Amino acid sequence: MIGKLKKLLLAGVAGMLFALYGAGAEDIYQEGLKLYKSAADSNDAGGFYDAAGKFDESFLMAETAAVRANSLLAQIAAYRMCGLHYREFQAIEKLLARFPEYADCDAMIKREFEIAEMFRTGTREPSFWALRWIPWLQDVDRTEEIYKAALTRAPFSPLAPAAHMRLALFYEFDGKTSESLGELRKILRNHPDSPESKYASLALANGLFELSRYGDGDSRLVNEAVAEFRDFIQRYPDAAEIEFARNKMAQARDIQAVRLCEIAEFYRKNGRSEASERYLAQVMSKFPDSSSARDAERELIKLSENYLPGDFPERSEPRLPDLRSYSLPDNGSSILISPLDPKHHYLRPVPDLKGELSAGKDAE
Repeated sequence: MIGKLKKLLLAGVAGMLFALYGAGAEDIYQEGLKLYKSAADSNDAGGFYDAAGKFDESFLMAETAAVRANSLLAQIAAYRMCGLHYREFQAIEKLLARFPEYADCDAMIKREFEIAEMFRTGTREPSFWALRWIPWLQDVDRTEEIYKAALTRAPFSPLAPAAHMRLALFYEFDGKTSESLGELRKILRNHPDSPESKYASLALANGLFELSRYGDGDSRLVNEAVAEFRDFIQRYPDAAEIEFARNKMAQARDIQAVRLCEIAEFYRKNGRSEASERYLAQVMSKFPDSSSARDAERELIKLSENYLPGDFPERSEPRLPDLRSYSLPDNGSSILISPLDPKHHYLRPVPDLKGELSAGKDAE
């Protein structure tokens, strides 16, 4: 890998020197030759860092597009050699924005996706190059910025669906649920046939369902969740997650029925029994197997003299029970820590002053 990067540096600097020499700028040619020697002949990261700075200077000094583009190419390679991947990304963006005709755009955009994934999995740049040996002096997380830039440049790239999925997970872990759902929608809209589409559909439906449980005045979220669950069940009937999807859809339909019952109760309290009957009738016609159907029928019997109760159908989909968690009981012990090996003599037994056994001994 290092050999390939050195060749890239050599090619970039050679192109730059050729353009400079052709322009007749002998002094800049000599300076460029020094830049090459200080970068290509150096095996340590510090040498490449210094070279990247000099390539930046040559970029500012150059007057032709060819020289500037080659300066950026050499700078990209130098930053990659010394592990400054965010600065490498910035140089790639500058190259693609200003001199795309001199760049291998596919390779450069692919590299942006790779850098984004590196940051997502924990890569960070040092805040100060001179203090890079201090592990906690790190720059901020650049995952979102780099992924968004790469996806803006190549929204229909074969790498885009996976990038959207990873960015959605990044947003979800960061507490940005709306942004996460937005990335999942982009997968379904722009890449419906990708492998990630299956999981994006289920994740979107489940995310909408969870959001609807904590406030959904117009039922927009729960309605969309039911539609997404139904679409997933129809498209992937043999999926391993099919039972989960059916269960969640049944729970979402229960929420829809509850919302209709709440609206019916609102109208009943305000003396509008006819409107209340209509919403209760919707519960019976659309959600006869929901958990609210029996309550809706009781209210309909009270409000309407013409309503004839019928048999309730069995629930078409199972509902998972709500499970309660209980903590394990505390076990009494005379010590908290015991040596695992006689050689580990530094592990001293620590008395458990609050344990049952210790309390019993004190009582004796």
